[in-house]
Amino acid sequence: MKAWVVPRYGPPSALRLTEVPDPAPGRGEALVRVRAIGLNFADCAARLGVYPRVPRPPFVPGMEVAGEVVALGEGVSAPPVGTRVAAVPIFGGHAELVAVRAAAVRPLPAGVSFATGAALAVTGLTADHALFTVGRLRAGERVAITAAAGGVGTIAVQMATRAGARVLAVASTAEKRALAHSLGAHEAVGYEGYREALKAGVDVIVDAVGGALFRLGWRALRPDGRYVLYGFAAALGARRVRYLHAALELLRMGIVLPSALVQPCRTLAGFNLSLVPHLARELQERFARLEAMLAAGNLVPIIGATFPFARLPEAHALLQSRGSTGKVVVEIA
Repeated sequence: MKAWVVPRYGPPSALRLTEVPDPAPGRGEALVRVRAIGLNFADCAARLGVYPRVPRPPFVPGMEVAGEVVALGEGVSAPPVGTRVAAVPIFGGHAELVAVRAAAVRPLPAGVSFATGAALAVTGLTADHALFTVGRLRAGERVAITAAAGGVGTIAVQMATRAGARVLAVASTAEKRALAHSLGAHEAVGYEGYREALKAGVDVIVDAVGGALFRLGWRALRPDGRYVLYGFAAALGARRVRYLHAALELLRMGIVLPSALVQPCRTLAGFNLSLVPHLARELQERFARLEAMLAAGNLVPIIGATFPFARLPEAHALLQSRGSTGKVVVEIA
């Protein structure tokens, strides 16, 4: 099969299209023929060598795909061969075939395209977990969502709005802020206007950027406020990790003392979907909720750009530049 391999950690140009042996599904795994790949910032971080548990080169990145089950490993009886699925392999998805834990495979509802499936799995589960499990978002609360025009952000804006929350969307350009408004955000500001927008207070913050933004948001949390940090995009430049800049952004985050959480009853939580495999059953249940919202027309995955498999490095470059809107998807004919 063909796969995009990272022979050395580096920028998008480091990716190499290579012929590699077809994988075989191991015990507890399903083999998926990939038809669409959903790109995530985590894939860029893995390529750069700064993602948790990233393999040493050479390796195939790719944490989110959609396709068809073509074989089942020992001990697996479902989903049957031929089933159209979304899957979260964490690594290995930038390929024509990938072996995935059966617990991380979800049949796609009839009428849902491979591109939509690849745009929903990781982003939808991340948004759902951040808002409602960790963030405990309630109707009537004000929630700030950074990177609101990105893959997770566009899903989070819709889910929070449908839950009756008042959404403050934070995005870098007028076009992205307009997109957030069209998805239901009540307010949309640029990062330069974030400080002023926070003066009215906020109950929940779902943040993919971190860095200096963290201190602004943390100080603005109301009593019983919840801060959910699920990324540190401030550390990544358009081509590489900006280590000096990342160190400065870490310093700007300041220090949170445990004792300082007590009086204002604040909660600080982190979340990384790839590090909670023990939640597979629970995540399957959440995916069912996403499917129900999709079927009811209450959730629309936003696909901002689509690339053919042969141009996957260009898709990486667009996502890492932070110039994309919605989800970036790569399709395999």
